[in-house]
Amino acid sequence: MTIAPNSRSRSPKNTNANRQVAVEGSFELDASADSALAFFTPEGERAWVKGWNPKPVYPPQAEVAFQANSVFRVDQAGERSLWTIIGVGSQEHTAEYVCVVQGVRLSRVRVEVEPLGSRRCRVRVRYVHTGTSEKGLDFVAGITDEAFAQKMRDWQRMVSAAMR
Repeated sequence: MTIAPNSRSRSPKNTNANRQVAVEGSFELDASADSALAFFTPEGERAWVKGWNPKPVYPPQAEVAFQANSVFRVDQAGERSLWTIIGVGSQEHTAEYVCVVQGVRLSRVRVEVEPLGSRRCRVRVRYVHTGTSEKGLDFVAGITDEAFAQKMRDWQRMVSAAMR
């Protein structure tokens, strides 16, 4: 198991101190970059994220289209969120999203899958969370290096299990 160290940054100390946090980490999978990227699409995450059930908003169809400007909703863990796919790089094996939890936070998520061979890849994940309320500030304050490293280990374990 390979988990890369996380990096982290917070907004400068001012009246909005700790309103935003950026964290990133990576892990490796025994899969091609093409097959791994499929698990980081809105529909692909159903295979490994408990309770993940995206509902398409735009374009209106049965499943969420994995394309730029697709919009979908997720009700999970007591939160209702609205997601927009802001970038898809099928050749580059990237996906980028913006997620809004109304009245709480805005998050930007970027997933990059780097080929390490025909059957191995590295998944890099970067989150930038911005708190928009007291509840959002509490969420941002609760993001620790240790918690994010554990999240990356959990993702590696769950995606690997889903691939079997």
